[in-house]
Amino acid sequence: MERRGRFVIGDGGLKLLLGVLEHGSLLRAAKQIGWSYRHAWGYLKHADTVLGAPLTTPRPGKGASRGMTLTETGRLVLERLLAARNRIDDTLGPSGPTSKDIAARGRRRRRSGAETRSRTPRGDWRTRR
Repeated sequence: MERRGRFVIGDGGLKLLLGVLEHGSLLRAAKQIGWSYRHAWGYLKHADTVLGAPLTTPRPGKGASRGMTLTETGRLVLERLLAARNRIDDTLGPSGPTSKDIAARGRRRRRSGAETRSRTPRGDWRTRR
């Protein structure tokens, strides 16, 4: 889904919103699709910014009563995305990214050996005198 040429939300976001609806928690929804919490949170904040309205709202409380729910805008976006995805799949057969593809988008990339070494040439700067 795009708005004025800017990406808003895709298949991964659809699964994320479904997870929030099902679990009432962004953390559990992100884990379900294989994304980090940080990636999921940033993804939703980007969508909120582009749409100009929040898709989710925090549910205050302690323990199990805490979490997240969809706003009315979030429910409308979810309904429209589901309808579009179902029309595409009915016409072309199941398409789009696999669950594995979606999960890979939210993972941190591993650093190569050169990037994991210390960035200072002579070791830790705090220990030099």
